[in-house]
Amino acid sequence: MTWTNRLRLFGGLLGVLVLVAVLTLVFNQRQTQAQSLTATIGTDAYDVGAGYGGTVIEQDVRENDMVKVGDPLFTMQSPAMQQDVANKVKVKSTEAYRVNTKKGTITYLATVAGQVDEVRARLGTTLTGGQSFARIVVTGSQFVTAQYVLTPRDYERVQAGAPVSVLLPNNQKIAGTVSTIKVATDQGNAAAELRVDSPDLTDPALSTLTKTGTPVVATVRLRDDGPLAGVSDSAFAFLRTIGVT
Repeated sequence: MTWTNRLRLFGGLLGVLVLVAVLTLVFNQRQTQAQSLTATIGTDAYDVGAGYGGTVIEQDVRENDMVKVGDPLFTMQSPAMQQDVANKVKVKSTEAYRVNTKKGTITYLATVAGQVDEVRARLGTTLTGGQSFARIVVTGSQFVTAQYVLTPRDYERVQAGAPVSVLLPNNQKIAGTVSTIKVATDQGNAAAELRVDSPDLTDPALSTLTKTGTPVVATVRLRDDGPLAGVSDSAFAFLRTIGVT
């Protein structure tokens, strides 16, 4: 066998070994990921309501208005509060509302900064105590709620703080982490619901893609217990560094 043939044989064997190694790493990497069945963007919200109801005599906000902490939302004429005052019950203002015992009115205030949503306390309407008068979507509180169906083994490998890749509708990927994990049993499998937080969700440049209810795909990284865990992590970290993945 000539040296040329030997080099060709060696090169072929080396190529096969490299291909097998790459495929093994890819397979191992896929075994340590789980893709969501469904995932949507949500926001934290605060319901405005209290023990005193009444008739709305002033409406300071409309739906989609932006408010700051302490901004007035609406004022109610409250017979229930007037009755308590007449019965010598001490009614005091709080961070959530401001009372005027002489006029018998309550002005409800925003306790969080955000966008007003689902306003039920409209001018002239009468509302009872204990129900929601309005809702405020908290500014900068976007997160992803993702559902997965996992085997018991894979569920055991889901951890709080695990990295998550979120694919937006424009195929842009942003990085997040698992903050909470909920689970129920579905035919022997784990029906898991993960909350994923990411600072990129509040990026103004992505505001049209991160609205409440926007569908996304969330791929969570599972804990890698295999013998190639360290090698696989190092290899894919290098590929991400040079922009290949």
